[in-house]
Amino acid sequence: MTERWPKILVPAAGPMRPDRLDGAAAGMGEWGTETRALAAEGWVPPDMMTGLTLFLLSNQPRDPRKQSIPGGGGGVAGGVWVRERFTLHRPLARADAFSVTGTAVGRHVHKGRRYGTNQSQTHNAQGQLVAQNVTTGLLAYQVDASLTDRLEGQAPEQVAAPQPDWAAAVENPCLAALKALTPGTVFETAPVTVSLDLMAARDTQQPDNPIHSDPELAKKAGLSKPIAGGSHVLAFVLEVLMRQVGRHALLHGACFDVRWKAPVYADQAMVPWVEVVAVGDDRVSLRLEARLVSGAVAMSAEVTVPLI
Repeated sequence: MTERWPKILVPAAGPMRPDRLDGAAAGMGEWGTETRALAAEGWVPPDMMTGLTLFLLSNQPRDPRKQSIPGGGGGVAGGVWVRERFTLHRPLARADAFSVTGTAVGRHVHKGRRYGTNQSQTHNAQGQLVAQNVTTGLLAYQVDASLTDRLEGQAPEQVAAPQPDWAAAVENPCLAALKALTPGTVFETAPVTVSLDLMAARDTQQPDNPIHSDPELAKKAGLSKPIAGGSHVLAFVLEVLMRQVGRHALLHGACFDVRWKAPVYADQAMVPWVEVVAVGDDRVSLRLEARLVSGAVAMSAEVTVPLI
C-alpha cells in the first residue's frame, strides 16, 4: 500500500523541560557567557529553538517493538540533523506555554542512508507565531548497502523554506549594533573543546538522543564516540555572534539555513567563525561556520537578520 504524504503529526505542548534549558546553559561551560545570560533572564536561547521539531517528534506515539533502546541497533532516536531551516519570529520565555504542530513531509534514501524531512510551527499561548522549522534528519548513522536511492513524499529542496520576518524587526533591541556591522568583518575565536562532560550536561539525565552522551549507545548507532548534537554545535557559533551584536539580536525575525557536514566527536576542538557578508537597508547577511581543528567544516549556516 502506498503511503500518503504529508503525514500530520500529533501536536505537542510546552513549556520545555526546565532541566533541558538548564542543560543548554551548562553545556556551554564558562565559555557561553551570552547563552547563560539569556537563560538567567528567563529566555529560551536561539539554538534551542532548532529543537522544536525534535520536541514535536519526541511526543509522537511510539511502537516499543521498533525501538526499545533509543539509539540502539543503528537507529537514531529523533534523527541526527543534517539541515535545519528556521525563522524565529519572537522570543519565547522559559515558562511560556506553547503548542507545536507539524507534518512529516517526506523521506528519502541516498547512498545507503535514510533521511526524513519534517516541518513544524510553534505558537505561544496568545496564538502568536514563535517559530517555523523545516528539519531534515539522518534516521540511521550506519550505511545499509542494500538500500537503493528513492524518494517518498517531498524532497528537502522541494519544501518551502521559512523566510525572514521583517515585521518582527521593529522589536529588536539590537538594531543599532547590527546596522553598525561592516561587510567583510570576521569574528573568530580560539578553539573550544566540546568535552563529553559538556555534552552530558546538555543532554541531561533524561536524554532524547543518547548518542550525544552515552558511549555505548553511540557505538550501537555506528559511531566511534558520542557526537555533539547539532544545536549544541550551533550554540557555540551563535555565542560568538551574540557577543558582537547582543544576546537578543537573533530573536526577532532572524532566518537561518544551517547544514551539519561532519560530526563533532566528544573532546574534539572546533573554532566558531562568523563573517559579515552584507549590510543593507533592510537586512544583515552573515555566514557562520564551526571549523574543526583538523580543517574540516563541521557546520555552516547562512543567517539573515531583518532590519528596519
